[in-house]
Parts: sequence; C-alpha cells; structure tokens
Amino acid sequence: TRRKAHCFFEWIYFANVASTLDERSVYLSRTQLGMHLAQQETLDIDENTIVVPVPDTAKSAASAMAYQLNIPCLEGLMRNRYVGRTFIESNDRADKVRTKFTPLPEVFKGRRVLLVEDSIVRSTTMKGLIDQIRTRGGASEIHVRVACPPIIAPCFYGIDMSKISELFAPRFMTGHDLTPEIEQEMARALGADSLRYLPVEKLHQSIGIEAESLCRACVTGE
Repeated sequence: TRRKAHCFFEWIYFANVASTLDERSVYLSRTQLGMHLAQQETLDIDENTIVVPVPDTAKSAASAMAYQLNIPCLEGLMRNRYVGRTFIESNDRADKVRTKFTPLPEVFKGRRVLLVEDSIVRSTTMKGLIDQIRTRGGASEIHVRVACPPIIAPCFYGIDMSKISELFAPRFMTGHDLTPEIEQEMARALGADSLRYLPVEKLHQSIGIEAESLCRACVTGE
C-alpha cells in the first residue's frame, strides 16, 4: 500500500515559520515542541535562569518553553546573516560557526542558561556556541535542550546530512536507546552542563499528524 511520508524536519527546521504544511501550522508545531520540552524539564528553576534560542528556527520552541516555565526568553545570540547553514556546508564549518553568532554578555553574564536548539546534526555549531557563550558571554551554566530526538541516520531523500560517522548522536548510542547517562556523556562532549532531547513520539504529537504519515528515518533509522 502507498502511504504518505512527509518529512518531519520540514516543521522543525526547513519550512518558513509562517508556512502551513498538510494543513498543520509550522509555528504552532514548533510551539508544541517547546511545551513538551518544558514538561520534561527537571532543572531547578530560579530567578537566575533564562531561556535563549539558537536563532532563528528554535525561537518558537524556546518562547513556548519559557512561557510554560514562567522564566524570561532572551535573545542572547545575534546572528550574522551573511553566513549560511553550517550543517549542510562541509568546508570550514568550525570557522563559520565562530562568525555565525555573537553572544551578548549583557544577557549571559553569570546566568544559568537553557539553550534551545531545533536539532543537533554534526554538533560543530553547538560545540562552538557553548564555548563562545562561556568565554565571551560569561554564562555560569549552559543546559542544552533540543526540540527534536537525536539524529541517528542520514537522509536518503536528498538532504545532505552525510555519513553516519559524521553525525553526533550515533557514536554515543551504538545499540542503545537514549538514557539520561548517555545524554550526560553527550553534554560532556559538547562542553555543556546537561543535555535533553525530545522523545520520538513527541514529534507527531507536536505536529498533529499520525506517526505513520511522517518520515522519521533520520531519528529512527527506519
């Protein structure tokens, strides 16, 4: 039987936030991802805790998460609009990360930061960001929250995510389901204080389309 398999990554990353795909709003889907991130948050929230999105695709999820947790969502990272998408471009990706964002010390200094990202593919951007937020921004703690499950397989339908060996998550998850221990190991590798991913089932719940009608191959391997 033929079935639909719409790429879930459209709602998470690729589509314009003002788009509607298969009658589902990209903006509302991303806010739902943020609500789910807030619901699974275990960190003790205090007056020193802030949410900061990685511009631009994580903004909707970050603001929804912050609203749920009743803490500020601040734009601490200013994007250089002349630098392209780093996960697709393979040359000098690390150099581009350094010029891609400028962290604002006025936002980060001495703060405990919930850094919200739409996904982690190769991890180059995230590692570079965490380093900059600590050294140039002056954050005291950085807790990465990803509005997507771990990317464990390349895309076979034309998105250039390259080989499995170049992806961040598989080297930690060989033959294992994601556990808090594995997430902590990943956090250490990135230089973060902690890391939390969204579970796979939260994707179709957030988008509002049954799982069978979505292609989730890059997060399930199927």
